[in-house]
Order: sequence, then structure tokens, then C-alpha cells
Amino acid sequence: MKMNLRRLITAGATGGVGVVFAMSLASAGAEEEVEFVEITPEVGAEVSGSILEKSGDGYSLGGVIFPHLHVFSAYGFSSAEDGDLAVNDHDPQRDVTLQGLETGASLRAGMLQGFVTGSGITDSEGDFSFTLEEAFLKLVDLPMGFELRGGQYLNRFGFQNSVHNHGWSNIDQNLVNGRFLNEGEMITRGVEISWNVPIAAMQSSLISLSVGRAETHAHSHGEEEHEDESEFEAEGANFSDTAVTASWINQYDIDDMNRVTGVVSAAWGDNEYGRTSQVYGIGVEYLWRENGYGVGGNSIRWRNEMMYRQFGAISGHLPGEEEDDHDHEEEDHDDHDEEDHDDEDHDDEASRRDSFSEFGFYSSLTYGIDDSVDLGLRAGWVSGISDVGLDSRFRLSPSVSWYVNESRTVQTRLQYNWDQSNDFGDEHSVWFQVGFNLGGAEVR
Repeated sequence: MKMNLRRLITAGATGGVGVVFAMSLASAGAEEEVEFVEITPEVGAEVSGSILEKSGDGYSLGGVIFPHLHVFSAYGFSSAEDGDLAVNDHDPQRDVTLQGLETGASLRAGMLQGFVTGSGITDSEGDFSFTLEEAFLKLVDLPMGFELRGGQYLNRFGFQNSVHNHGWSNIDQNLVNGRFLNEGEMITRGVEISWNVPIAAMQSSLISLSVGRAETHAHSHGEEEHEDESEFEAEGANFSDTAVTASWINQYDIDDMNRVTGVVSAAWGDNEYGRTSQVYGIGVEYLWRENGYGVGGNSIRWRNEMMYRQFGAISGHLPGEEEDDHDHEEEDHDDHDEEDHDDEDHDDEASRRDSFSEFGFYSSLTYGIDDSVDLGLRAGWVSGISDVGLDSRFRLSPSVSWYVNESRTVQTRLQYNWDQSNDFGDEHSVWFQVGFNLGGAEVR
């Protein structure tokens, strides 16, 4: 089967489903015919963790603007309090959660591409909010296989960070992503350059480097909150200002049926303490498809990723929060005498500086049955830091997904979570997710 290279690069996932591409790195950007191959979604588009998706570019306005709509909601119960187990704003928060009402559009005008999307969610109180997640323009088919992207975007880090929640293979975010990468969504306003590296032994090889300002999140969920106030505030480790990320992903097809994909990633930048954080990751994935590059058949995907984080910290309130708290105290306690204020100043001066490190990983195994059912099992763990109020936590999550129609416009997923922590002990949750996807490939 022969198809035009540029056409296939933009014919990827309808949000939340697998990806099919054609790419020849030796001739990246060239207008020539290439053999049909399937490459990993992180190289060219979003992925759901399922194995194959058969979507074109979907509906369009003038063949240039391609709209997208994704609606995902979760229903169920947990033995924990509402929101306490969530590590990401899109995680189930209560018995009924709107995980994402996502509207957006892709731009395709020759070498100029773009993408914009916003997402509405409900929190643990049931309150609705809508935020802009991505808005960027991108130049493709540049000489020597380069691409340039600028605006607000999800950083390419590991297998998961650049994937919207409608593309996850589980109902909730991985523990390590949620804790290490700005609560599971590291978003930057900046510039990114990517290079399709012409390595003959690899089916694809992509290096990306991003520089910009990291977006911060409102700290609304309870995963990092504890009854006893810690000396260091956990949110301070999040990236908050200048951030640099780098990623290198390689795909090697052993044969038509077996593939290995590897990724190494790094992030450096300022954190909310006013110091610096750094995160390093390495991941490997094995994929087997019964029908090889063909449609249908059974499949096995085994994905593993480890991350290490190191950050500098300052005890007490985070910069900015300290001023807010001080103003609040002045309003409520006008009768404080000068001695009280002297004590507060002394406490501020006694802030302690320290550095901490933490490790985490996840491993997920998915067995696909004829592209309509996925049976999954995921395990994740983060080591924890007691001085920062971060618990050591383990989660085991079996799941089953059913794609109602061939185009996967409608999908359902049932998932059980066993969470174990040295802070809260054992907690159990059962979630049922319903998802709706409309539109074709999203520019990534």
C-alpha cells in the first residue's frame, strides 16, 4: 500500500484512539511515495493506549480548519474522601465527574499547521471550570527534517505528558506523572524545535527541545494534603517559570509484527520555591500485533517508564502565599501586638533550605482483542518524601475498555484502583467511564 507522506503524517488519532502513519525518515519532508508503516503516537499524534485507529482528517471548513470534540465523564465510588486520590484535574473526583468537555480545532495549510483546544471539568465540589490547554502554530516540512512549534503546548516528555486525557489508556493519570510533572500536565508557553533524525536502523527517531515558561496549576485536589502541616510545601517542587524540556524517542520494528519503542526525557527549570527542579525519565515499550501492519487481529502492548526528580526547597510558605496569609492575618487579628509580629519575622528568617529527590515508575500491559476490546493492567509507585508531606504510594489498576463502533466514536471503560500509602493505608475505587470523540487527526 502506497500513500503520500504528508497526508499520512496528518492522518493520526481521533482523540482517544490509536494512530496510523507513514514515515520515511531518510526522506522526511519529501513529496514522495513511502511504504505503509505504523509508528508510535508520541512521534506524530495522540494515543489512547489502544492499538489501531482508522480515522481520516474528519470534517473540515474549507479543507483547512478541522474541528474536534471530546466529552469524557466518570461515574463510581471510592472509599476515600472526594478528590483525595486524584493526582490530576482530569482524574475522577467524586461519584460523578466531568473529566473533559474538550473543544478544539486543527489548522492545516501546507507547511503551516496549528492547534487550539480548551477543556471544561468539574472538581471535587462539583464546580465547573473551563481552561485553555493548548494554542500553538507549527511549521513542518522544513529542510533536513526539522519542525518548529510556538505557543502554549503540552511538553513532549516520556510517553504520556503530551497526550490529552481523552487519549489515556486508563481513566486516571499515572501516579508518577501526576506527582513529578506539574500534576500530570506540564504545559509551556514557549518555542519547541523537533528534528526527525535520519537513523537508517530506526523506523522513526525524533528529538525535541522546548524552552519557555511553565504554566502552574491551582492546587485543588487532596493527593498532596495531610492533616499535619509539613515543613516544606509539596507544590513548591512544581515548575513555575523558565523551563527547558528535551525528549528523544526511537522506534525499531523487529519485523511486521513486533516493535520496540524507547524514549529518554529531561526537564529543568525554576520551581515555586524560587529554586530549581529537574526531572529525568526513561521508558521502553514493546508492541506485538497479530496482523502486523494490517487492520484487526489481537495485540499486546507493554509499556514501562521510570522517572527521577530532584529539587531545591525552602521551608514555610511558598513565595506569594506568605504575603496573602500575612494580609489575611492582619484583617482578622488587628489586635496583635508588636511582639507577635517580631516572632513572625523571626520565623520567616529561620526558613530552612534543603534539596530532595524522589523516584517513581509505572508499568502497563494491554491485551487488545480485534481492535474492539482492551484488557489492561497498570501498576505505579512513587517513593515519597516525608519532610515535604509526600507519601510513598502504590496503585494497581486492572481495566477493561470497549469501543462501541469501528471508528471508536463512542468508548467505555471500567477500572478498579487499589491504592496503598504509608499515609492513608488502603483505599479502593471503582470507576466507569463513557467517552465520545468527534473529529479527525489533531495536529501535535
